Amino acid sequence: MNKDEYRILIVDDHTIMRDGLQSLFESEAGFKVVGTAADGKTGVRRAGELKPDIVMMDLTMPGTSGIDSIAQIKRQYPDIKLVALTFHREDQYIHSTLEAGADAYVLKDDSRSELFTALRSVLSGKSYLSPSICDRVVAGYLAGGDPNTKQPTWELLTKRE
Repeated sequence: MNKDEYRILIVDDHTIMRDGLQSLFESEAGFKVVGTAADGKTGVRRAGELKPDIVMMDLTMPGTSGIDSIAQIKRQYPDIKLVALTFHREDQYIHSTLEAGADAYVLKDDSRSELFTALRSVLSGKSYLSPSICDRVVAGYLAGGDPNTKQPTWELLTKRE
């Protein structure tokens, strides 16, 4: 992190979330909200217009989903950092979001300090996962993509295979 002020675009379909996040960022030195959007399609367009440093993206919105919007922004503007801010803890959301190109996955019930830790991590070139989902992601990785799989994959093969 070497800029005096980082520009943020907030994309969430809930007005109170956008307003709350904007107030939160305005109270923290070094961050400035340059725009908001209520859906993914508008978020993609505003990302192109505003060229923010970070896009805070909700995942479930009407129209274009946050996951699809993350993929579009990452493809068109690879330098923009993408932070998924969601209540979804399910593996399919986590996997799809990270595969789409999100730099961070933060839960809406995480603390303020956790959110700013995530932002500072992605701004310094690192990835970030909410601590409450890290164990699940690691377990899924070690299990070959299925956190419920306990045995090595070769034990799933028949004798003939």
